Amino acid sequence: MGLRIIDQKQLQILRDYQPKHRAQKSLMQAAVAMILRDGECGTEVLLMQRAYHPRDPWSGQMAFPGGKIDPVDKTSKAAAIREAFEEVGANLTEQDYVGQLDDLYGLKMDKIFTVHIACFVFKPDRDLNLVGNEEVADLVWMPLAHLQDRANAHEMVHPTDPSIVTPAVMINEHKSQILWGLSLRMLSNLNTVLGCEMAVLNQEQIKILRDIENREVSPDIAESIEAEMRDA
Repeated sequence: MGLRIIDQKQLQILRDYQPKHRAQKSLMQAAVAMILRDGECGTEVLLMQRAYHPRDPWSGQMAFPGGKIDPVDKTSKAAAIREAFEEVGANLTEQDYVGQLDDLYGLKMDKIFTVHIACFVFKPDRDLNLVGNEEVADLVWMPLAHLQDRANAHEMVHPTDPSIVTPAVMINEHKSQILWGLSLRMLSNLNTVLGCEMAVLNQEQIKILRDIENREVSPDIAESIEAEMRDA
């Protein structure tokens, strides 16, 4: 059964879930906030389209609010809350917090991952006064029902490693809003925790998403990634 609305029973499943924490070496430690709300089409999730910038390795991509964990952050969840406020004006509190999903990693190069991301789920019981900062080109409340329509299935060549053709979800073709990569993997994890299928992906595509962090990139690509990560 597909996920269209997250009810109180499913929220409790998320609260009780024990995420898989991992501590493998990575170039960057980051945290994101997956913010949910109930809309006319069921439960929706907040996505932001990053502004286009030549020095941003994630320029123009769809993502959850979040970013690098700074020394001032007491915890990775604190980093997610801080970044959500700085990027989109979401004033999240502990009362809004639901639970945490499994840690994820980006691509691997010479046995070191590009990024380690912790994902925290929030569901405020009030409207958020959202305003994107200079890093944000657009904000989108995507209904989870969008992931249940196979017509939204898409695929793309990985922008960093052209040898990888990765599953994706088309949100808005006119605005080049494509959901893929770590953000799509997090939503796949959400559905898995709640015991729901995600019809927009078939089993082969789900396996590709799960296995992608085990792929080693070539040395020339690794050099390019390291330069981008230093500038991020």
